[in-house]
Amino acid sequence: MLLRPLFFTSFLIDDQLDDEGLATRGPVLISSASSKTAIAAAFMLAQREGVELIGLTSSRSTGFVEELGIYDRVVAYDAIETLERGPATFVDVAGDGDVRLAVHSHYGDDLAHSMAVGATHWEELGAGVGALPTPTPTLFFAPDRVVKRSKDWGRAGLEQRVADAWHPFCEWTGGWLETIRSQGFDGVKSAYLDVIEGRVAPQNAHVISLT
Repeated sequence: MLLRPLFFTSFLIDDQLDDEGLATRGPVLISSASSKTAIAAAFMLAQREGVELIGLTSSRSTGFVEELGIYDRVVAYDAIETLERGPATFVDVAGDGDVRLAVHSHYGDDLAHSMAVGATHWEELGAGVGALPTPTPTLFFAPDRVVKRSKDWGRAGLEQRVADAWHPFCEWTGGWLETIRSQGFDGVKSAYLDVIEGRVAPQNAHVISLT
């Protein structure tokens, strides 16, 4: 319930990066590395041969992201300039304009692909938009991948591959994911405010019952 809808998106991200040969064209940088979507994508990418993963995250979350053990390197947003320049792929889960600008400016023409996935940093969406160095970010559109892979593998084949990847990931999350349970609309309000104000620790997830 918590992870499966996000996991499907992560599966398709991993699949596209591998299918287009981007997973091994230099490091793959993933912003909002502590988010559930990023973690699931990184978990699958980490199992591929020759993939180097760099998790980009806030300073307060670096410890948690490092402890996950799936990223080869964890870098705080304010230290992006310390990364070695060269071919790289950017998976932008944060949607933070300043982070996007920092990555694009640092790598310049060496950036092989910039994939715009989400907006966990919703309050920073408008920042850093002007004069963004190439390449132009490409919106990741999950339905297009579903159509492609349904043609390639059949719908049943796609669902089986997702299930095969899902089970080990789900088992792995049991070692660190902590569920916060609450009830009623007061619980909804409290969880909502905690999320938008950044008070939810990355190892936590809310489950709310309205009955």
